Amino acid sequence: MTESERSLLVRLVETPADEDAFFAFKSWLYRNDPAAVEPLRSMSRGMLDVQNNAFFEHATRSQWVCFENDQCVGRIVAIIDDLHNQHYNDDVGFFGFFECIDDVEVAKRLIETAQDWLAERGKASMRGPVSPSMKGEFGVVVEGNERRPTVMMNHSFKYYDDLLKACGFQVAKSFYAFEIQSDDSVHEQKYAKLAKFEARVKKRFPDLEIKQATKATFDSSVREVNQLANEVRSEGWGFVPMTAGEVDTMIRNIRSVIRYDMFYMARYGGKLVGFIITIPDINWALQKTVFKNDFLRKLELLFWLRFIPRGRVIALGVDPSFRNKGIAMLLINRLVNTRHAYKEWEFSWVVEDNVKSLRAIERSVDLSRCRTLQMYEKTI
Repeated sequence: MTESERSLLVRLVETPADEDAFFAFKSWLYRNDPAAVEPLRSMSRGMLDVQNNAFFEHATRSQWVCFENDQCVGRIVAIIDDLHNQHYNDDVGFFGFFECIDDVEVAKRLIETAQDWLAERGKASMRGPVSPSMKGEFGVVVEGNERRPTVMMNHSFKYYDDLLKACGFQVAKSFYAFEIQSDDSVHEQKYAKLAKFEARVKKRFPDLEIKQATKATFDSSVREVNQLANEVRSEGWGFVPMTAGEVDTMIRNIRSVIRYDMFYMARYGGKLVGFIITIPDINWALQKTVFKNDFLRKLELLFWLRFIPRGRVIALGVDPSFRNKGIAMLLINRLVNTRHAYKEWEFSWVVEDNVKSLRAIERSVDLSRCRTLQMYEKTI
């Protein structure tokens, strides 16, 4: 059968049946992938919930499914983030939640549909994949596809790289994930050097305090960290500041799983000058669950959360005026001191432009690159 004879239908998601097909497709597509993690149903649908996801207070979206005969073979979402366009004074449109069988024609039909929707609304370029933004899961995994994704990190088939390039996209930026193994026998000398370095920094800055967050201060600490994080990341590629509503959403999402002994803030003269936040890799626990129903899976999670062996460093930042003063290394030392709680950590994500900043960390702990993701862009 030629491509022109194929019965491909890209359909706007408007009915409950189409919405069910949209979410069910990903589960079907990754059914034989041992690295894939099945999220809770509420998590998957919540990312596109325009009523309850604060991202959509400044963004709009439209979603489609592609059928061949009666079989769903792909899905896509077109997204316009007004806050992004205001921040950069540009007219970029986005696509995300892209899932597709290994078929160029299906990919082209999906991309063209999303592209037309964005062009009709005045967008000059198309970037992605993002789900629904770079504050969530994004990118195509081109290295490390065999590994289970850590919490809030994307997982995809490597062939998506070929599909998107066949649709006219070019790689816009690469991002990396790095791993630390908590092996005392390997890292003992480096850990000792890190402790001595901390002593020198404290002697130089006696008013520097590093304290962990508490249950009582968690909400206010996250909001304070977000203010500094917006400043630290302001020059980063694709950066868009988190709104108050998005911060509230994040607090709700991680409050039940956060470990306060892995959330530290550095203050100098009472001013917040640095932070590090590690969250347990709940994807490890999700992959242990066996039930399909969300309620039953949540009960399983409560059990498995106690045994999670891995964490993800989701935030590490230092006030620009305090860089090169050793603050980051003191925060890393707090992470190292929890090495008996976790067997490994993942630092992710790190944009390719910022990899050099890891050199100081690598002198104190052994980092190994474990995953590469790519973002793509094309002119409309």
